[in-house]
Amino acid sequence: MRSIKKSTPPRKSDKKGFKTKEPYLFKTIDNTEVHILGTAHISKQSVEEVEKMIQSIKPDVICVELCESRMKSVEDPDYLKKLDIFKVFKERKMWLLLSSLILSSFQKKMGNQDIKPGDEMRKAISLGRKMKKPVIPVDREIQTTLKRSWGNVGFFSKMYLFSALLASLLVKEDVSDEKIEEMKSEDILKDLFSQVPKKYESVKNVIIDERDIYLAEKIRVSTLDKKVKKVVAVVGAGHLAGIERNINLQNDLSVLDEVPKRKIWDSISIVIYPIFFAGLIGYTTWSQGGEAGMDLFSKLVYIKGGLAALGALIAWAHPISILLAFITAPIGTFIPIFKAGWVSALSESYLRKPLVEDFERIAEDSESFAGFWKNRVLHIFLVFFLPQFGSTIGTFIVAGKGLKNLF
Repeated sequence: MRSIKKSTPPRKSDKKGFKTKEPYLFKTIDNTEVHILGTAHISKQSVEEVEKMIQSIKPDVICVELCESRMKSVEDPDYLKKLDIFKVFKERKMWLLLSSLILSSFQKKMGNQDIKPGDEMRKAISLGRKMKKPVIPVDREIQTTLKRSWGNVGFFSKMYLFSALLASLLVKEDVSDEKIEEMKSEDILKDLFSQVPKKYESVKNVIIDERDIYLAEKIRVSTLDKKVKKVVAVVGAGHLAGIERNINLQNDLSVLDEVPKRKIWDSISIVIYPIFFAGLIGYTTWSQGGEAGMDLFSKLVYIKGGLAALGALIAWAHPISILLAFITAPIGTFIPIFKAGWVSALSESYLRKPLVEDFERIAEDSESFAGFWKNRVLHIFLVFFLPQFGSTIGTFIVAGKGLKNLF
């Protein structure tokens, strides 16, 4: 895969093509006209220009910067009603859902009452359906992008980046029309990750540069049908420069669709912790007697379980979720697939299912700490984090006490 150089996104085309006030790229690929419009995802003008462009050019194919799953959610007005958050936690996809919700919330906060994030994509899709033309999602699946992003960094880096994402939830930013116009030269994800240090360049590479290649290749492939003479693509303006660099190349997307394999340390750690604590309790019993061993085991149960339950209590979880956090935390020491946070959140998502309005109010409710207890979606994630945090602290406390007794 070729290296990527930074360049300034193209603006109005002075060649053959569509005349627009928006960032715009015109290419000819094997006698097929390719019109690529750069937009800001919260710009009213972008929505208007999308409509104007499609109606003027009358394309044979319309490409949109969405993956298949996001396009389904954009097209389906009842998407949130159908979302089973219990199933999300059961399949352990909570990190992916939370990352998606953070991005959606970030975009929504920067928008206004007239324009919803992604309205320009909705406009392109609706016009394509009305004209009975193929509408092709050309972005990589968001789950793949997120998995590749997290797979490139270690545990503490994940925590740093995740805290930066969470911080964006607590910020309310009023964005002027001028600022929105500025955003047409930068993808909104670039804005979101603009403060990330150089050491995390690999994350930005996955989220921005790889997707430039992905979008360019998908758009190029859409021109291969000889019946297709005109293609219109609607993408975030920040991707135009990268698309221009790659659209005349043939890139292997299977490489960009690969999900990082589980690291060796992740597999080893699953075995190390149970062996360590079993060995610690066993050695204490052998060297100091059965009473000392039982005392250490009791501390493991009450300290680790108690702190996990305290976390669930602070999160104001359902009593059953609190009880499950207490029970699961010590069990998870010896059977790592059981996590106090995961089990309590799974319980909470079943006992207190979020309503549609909870999803719709994530952006507003996340502006205050109280909103995390009020909003059922945010609350479930709170029930996931706090018991897990308490359980982790309990692990270090018990390990410290056990080692201290031995030495």
